[in-house]
Amino acid sequence: MSKPKVLIPFKTHVDLAKHLADWNCLNADIDFIEYKITSKDDFKAYLKTSDIVCLWITDELCTFWDEPTCFFDDFPASLKLIAVPWVGTDFLDVSKLRSEKNITVCNIGPHAAGSVAEIALQLTLSCFRMTSFFEHCFRFVHTGQCLKCFDYVGGTKHAPHQTPALRGGASYLFPEPLSMEQSQDSQQNSAFTIAGKSINSTAGKTALILGFGYIGQTIGKKLHHGLDMSIRYYKRSGPVSSEILGYPAEYCDSLKDPKTWAAADLVVLALPGDASTSNIVNHETLSFCKDGVRIVNVGRGSCIDEEALLAALESGKVCSAGLDVYKNEGTKVDPRFFDRWDVTLLPHIGSAISEMISMQTSVTLNNIEDVLLKNGSGLYPVN
Repeated sequence: MSKPKVLIPFKTHVDLAKHLADWNCLNADIDFIEYKITSKDDFKAYLKTSDIVCLWITDELCTFWDEPTCFFDDFPASLKLIAVPWVGTDFLDVSKLRSEKNITVCNIGPHAAGSVAEIALQLTLSCFRMTSFFEHCFRFVHTGQCLKCFDYVGGTKHAPHQTPALRGGASYLFPEPLSMEQSQDSQQNSAFTIAGKSINSTAGKTALILGFGYIGQTIGKKLHHGLDMSIRYYKRSGPVSSEILGYPAEYCDSLKDPKTWAAADLVVLALPGDASTSNIVNHETLSFCKDGVRIVNVGRGSCIDEEALLAALESGKVCSAGLDVYKNEGTKVDPRFFDRWDVTLLPHIGSAISEMISMQTSVTLNNIEDVLLKNGSGLYPVN
């Protein structure tokens, strides 16, 4: 009897932890085929004539995956499992795969939640304490001069600013330092603001978490226990019991209700990207928020109307934002974000840690073993 075949497509290298004991063990019962992709058309032709049972998704394969039904008509009848070695599966039409081809899609379940939540925590702190602004000042504007970085505290305005090392001489808006007269004004100096935007502690503030799966729940735990924040959340499938959570959290049942948004000092997005979450943060929902709200996104870039966010940052409706995901990640992120001192920008590094490759490989192998060798549905099926 021939071994079930698992296809691992790549362009330049196979990024897997082959040193793991699970890998060596399953090699005896499963045929892992590494296929070098030369073009999208060649890969489509290969799929049609193959007898693979499982497709192992890779980052390099995803550079060819330009729509949810990509390769759908090319999958062979033998294919029964698509193994995704991360959390997001919005690049696939998982419902269509199940209903029309009976293909199971598995991801890695809760195993990336901790690392993504850590980034959400870092972005939250940056939003409240304006750490990106201060680091920029300390590195590039007043290099090594601690006290000069405080010249902006108490300020209310922007002014054109040049940083040749970063912008080739082009100017962009930057907080205006206080004049001598302003700095001697005790009332103005007591306002711990930068260009009118307040610097605050997270303690005692309220966070609204949109998307409360493994990642959202872990973010809530870290914000509550680590940063002393109260937690409110929205979850499409309903509330989660406090016994499961292990910390107090208030469930909000509708995003159309202005009260859901009104109490939040911070809105954290941990949502998947699909039609139901597209532009969920927009002009209307931002209008429901209190003035000076902070926005953090570690879910999907499609969940934020970026025009609305930029306008709200400019008006002060949004005090600051921390972003790890964006629209147009595959091409070029909106350059206007890079002209804002009040936005912390990260290049989608939520799960970018040295431990991740081993963990992804191990969990994906466990999903494959369960489906192909044990006739199960996978440890973490999503359809």
